[in-house]
Formats: sequence, structure tokens, C-alpha cells
Amino acid sequence: MAAPQVPEQVDGLLEKIADTALDDDYYVVRSGPYEQSREFNTVLTGVVLAVFALLVAIAAIQTRTDRPATERERATLISDIDARKALLAGRESAAARLRTQVDELTSSVVGFDAEYEEMRLLASARPATGPGLRVTVSPGPGPRGDVTDSDLQVLVNTFWYAGAEAVSVNGKRIGSLTSVHEAGGVIKVNYQPIGPPFELVVLGDSDALEERFEQTGVRRDWLTREKNSGVLFDVTGSDDLTVEATPKARLAIKHATAIEEGDA
Repeated sequence: MAAPQVPEQVDGLLEKIADTALDDDYYVVRSGPYEQSREFNTVLTGVVLAVFALLVAIAAIQTRTDRPATERERATLISDIDARKALLAGRESAAARLRTQVDELTSSVVGFDAEYEEMRLLASARPATGPGLRVTVSPGPGPRGDVTDSDLQVLVNTFWYAGAEAVSVNGKRIGSLTSVHEAGGVIKVNYQPIGPPFELVVLGDSDALEERFEQTGVRRDWLTREKNSGVLFDVTGSDDLTVEATPKARLAIKHATAIEEGDA
């Protein structure tokens, strides 16, 4: 059966209804906020860019304005550093000249003033020769077999107590400012590294030194360590031993206070 024919007037009316189903105001309202937002974003971007450009210009102007002052400050600082370096160099040169004069004056009186020489000997400022003891210490394999800086410190102090006039450890003279300590696993005397076997040269009356040392608890402790730990501890007397002077760096007194006449 043939499909019914739609009159042309009806077909045109349907198309018109479909085309005008939405009012024209709908499209106006629909597109209005988007266009306004777009325009607002454009204006805001322009304002931000203008503010950024203004800040950059102000920073550039400020940098150019401050540059002369900064350069002057830098030049002044460099000049001050150079002046202080020159002052330090002058003082070091003066100190060197004074040290030379002191050495010359000292050498001119050597051998003429017995009291002065005795003080130099006691201060370990000059070499010393005479009788005494040679003490050799070496580590052992057993417990307490290590020889530490504390062991050497105790030995040195014990021999001073026994009446030693001068002491050295592995050729390093012990003075009033000498340090015997361990650093990085190495024992140092006067900041110079030493290692086993450790040899102490002790000047003084050898018989009296040995007798007094044998009576101390330190000697008994080393006897025990010899038996239990296998350490070597040997004491030998001699009539001709020598110890060098303490390095000048370990003799210089950096801080001193004058004694008033009434305080002496």
C-alpha cells in the first residue's frame, strides 16, 4: 500500500517549527557570560603584564642607581684588606727582627752565666748530656698489649717524680709545653708522629732513678703486663746519654702575667 502523501504546506510548517524551537534570546543569554569572561581575562592579563613590566623597570633603575655605591663599598673593603695585610706583614717582619736580636743576645751570653744556663737546661731550651737510663717499650700480643699515649705519659711523669733532669721519647725532648697524645691512631710528641718501639732517654743519677722507679706502682704494673701480655719493657743504665733541645715552638709562652712586687 502506498505511503500517504504529506501536503507541502504541512512539511514547510514542520521545518519552520524545528528551526525556531528555541527563542533567539536563548542564544544571546547562552553566549553572553562566555564573551564577558573572555573579555575580562584579556583585560586582567594585560594588567598583570603591565605591572610586571613596571616592576622590572623599577628593579633595573634601582640596580643602576645602587651600582656606584656598591662599587665604592667594594673598593673601600679591598683597600682596607690591603692595608691590614701590609700592617700584618710589617709586624711579622718586626717580630722576626726582634727574634734575631734575642738569639744574638742569647748566644753572646752562653757559657758566661751559669745560672742562666741552668735555667735553660731546666726549661729544656738546650741539649743535655750525661748519665741516666734508656727505657725501651714495645707492644705485646696479649690483652693490654698495646702501648698507648697514656702509658707514655705515665712513664714520663713517673721518671720526673723519680728525679729525672731531662727526658725524651723517641728523640723528642719533653718540655713544659710538650704534649704526648694520640691523633688519628698515631701517637705524637711535640706534634711529631712516633711509633714502636718507644725509647725513653732519662738523664740523671742512673742508680737513684732505677731504685726509685722500681718502688713505684707503675713498675709493678709493667711487670704484670710483661708476664700476661708479652710487652717488652727494658731498662738499661748508661753513663753517656744525650737529649736534644725542645723545639722553639714548644718553648714560646703566648700568655704571661707580670708578678707584682708584693705578690712574689
